[in-house]
Amino acid sequence: MNSLFFETILIGAGTYLIRAGSLSSGSRIKWPDWVHKWLSFVTPAVLGALLGPLLLSPESDWNSQLHNPTLIATVPTAVVGWFSRNLLLTVAVGVGCFAILRYWI
Repeated sequence: MNSLFFETILIGAGTYLIRAGSLSSGSRIKWPDWVHKWLSFVTPAVLGALLGPLLLSPESDWNSQLHNPTLIATVPTAVVGWFSRNLLLTVAVGVGCFAILRYWI
């Protein structure tokens, strides 16, 4: 068979074992406070790493001008998400703002 198939199976098995191991032992192990503090920074860091390039360079070119509907739609979406804490409303505002800006710009 193709070596890509075996590499995919190997990577999938490794990912599964790491996650299954941490989930099964995570409830029985008392983690130190510094681990909890460190883990609290993982989600914002990953989110920033994923969203930064998408918002600032949607066509793989730096675009921080007023012609970037993705970046402009982020502002009202973030404000609604911050104050409402309602995921459905935040997504609706984000999609609506992006659609309107995409049509106009």
